[in-house]
Amino acid sequence: MLVQGFKRCKSGADVYYYHNRKTEALVIAIVYVDDVCFMSTKGSQLLNELKQKFMAKWECCDPSETTEFLGMHIVYDCKNCKMLIDQCKYLEKVLVHFNVVTDPTHTSLPFEFVFKPNTKQCDPKFSEVPTIS
Repeated sequence: MLVQGFKRCKSGADVYYYHNRKTEALVIAIVYVDDVCFMSTKGSQLLNELKQKFMAKWECCDPSETTEFLGMHIVYDCKNCKMLIDQCKYLEKVLVHFNVVTDPTHTSLPFEFVFKPNTKQCDPKFSEVPTIS
């Protein structure tokens, strides 16, 4: 990232930024092992140029709009200028992996525990989790 002109943020070792002083355009890149997420304003020419340079050096794909990153589900609410992030799908996988859904007697959770995602924050298609009975 540094070779391509990005600078590392002081607050996070895995966050980089590229600032074009002439146009005041800003691109932020979050890097974790072999996953990278680029962010900028919608339709940013600088963003497209930097992604193309990155993809020319590293084998990767460009999904255009990011809907998932590091197990986080991302939903954009452009009308209200909001971005919602949840990990409901990842949590479902963890619960199944540790057999919480099918065999609750082998967990430290109370027997009456029922997982109920916050429906205001979760995408409705991820909130249908089997309950423990």
